Amino acid sequence: MPIYVVGAGPGDPKLLTLRAVELLREADVVAYGDLVPEELVHTYAPQAEKIKIGHKKSEHDAVVERLVEKAAGGARVVVLKNGDPTLFGRGIQICKKAEARGVPCEVVPGVSAFTAAAALHKIELTDGKTLRHVALFSFSHFDEDILGNIAADTAVIFMMGERLDVVRRAIERNCKKGVEVFVCHAVSMGGSCQQVKIEKLDTFNGYKPILIIVRRCKS
Repeated sequence: MPIYVVGAGPGDPKLLTLRAVELLREADVVAYGDLVPEELVHTYAPQAEKIKIGHKKSEHDAVVERLVEKAAGGARVVVLKNGDPTLFGRGIQICKKAEARGVPCEVVPGVSAFTAAAALHKIELTDGKTLRHVALFSFSHFDEDILGNIAADTAVIFMMGERLDVVRRAIERNCKKGVEVFVCHAVSMGGSCQQVKIEKLDTFNGYKPILIIVRRCKS
């Protein structure tokens, strides 16, 4: 059987795609990480064996190996990734590992947290005029020098809940006075997206899941 790497969206079950719901209802095994709500898995795949995926690369890779074996043995396996599996979700990597073992793999897109945040809280990422480019970063590939070397009008930084001091310093060093900073957390699950002053960023340390939208840094 194939492995299906499925985008779970930002948490709200109503933002699942129809394809995601279909596959979950048919699944024999569902694997998912900490950012995918347990309620979502139990609601749409009560019949399936459930396996948690760790964030550490070694743990993640070990679970993927088990899932490939299960699919090769005839199980219908769904790997549920928060947001979209092609954005910091290693979804394509999972497919490459499966296909190298002769197991077919399909990637099902999902609503990303950053597009959900922008839509639900009416934050324009692009407007075709002063906001023309968007750059996406994860916590392990973002610092003062990286922000200084990009020319995007909008920057989105994922998973910075424990390193907001790094974001603050990067903005203070590289951005002009007109910069706009939005802190978003649990965007589809009762959280918020609010514009904040740069010096207030650190007060959100520890919020999870969290992302930062920075607009007009250099314009």
